[in-house]
Amino acid sequence: MLNIFVLEDDFFQQTRIETAIKKCMSDNKMRYRYLEVFGKPQQLLDAIKETGNHQFFFLDIEIKGDKKRGMEIAREIREKDPSASIVFVTTHSEFMPLSFRYQVSALDYIDKALSAEEFESRIETALLYANSQD
Repeated sequence: MLNIFVLEDDFFQQTRIETAIKKCMSDNKMRYRYLEVFGKPQQLLDAIKETGNHQFFFLDIEIKGDKKRGMEIAREIREKDPSASIVFVTTHSEFMPLSFRYQVSALDYIDKALSAEEFESRIETALLYANSQD
């Protein structure tokens, strides 16, 4: 079962991501151990108690105006947990090449500007993949 973490500082986007995750899990009859949503990077980092491919992170790249903060958090997650799945949910797809420089091996980049249907589909694809690896 997956442990799912979300780092997003915008309440509307937090709700959107959490709703899409719960819908995907329900539609596909998958279960998760827990789903936690954080608005602050340190809260998320402090919550990481396990490691392994059952750890799944949805990260915003821009946190409180800091455009690369999500990349830095991803790097810290990767140091703690090399097997975790990381997906960026962002309006900053121009930072995709940076993930190579930060060496975070992101599973996907999901643009917040996508239609609701496409947004949910991309979240579902990432979760189905992670669940198959568990």
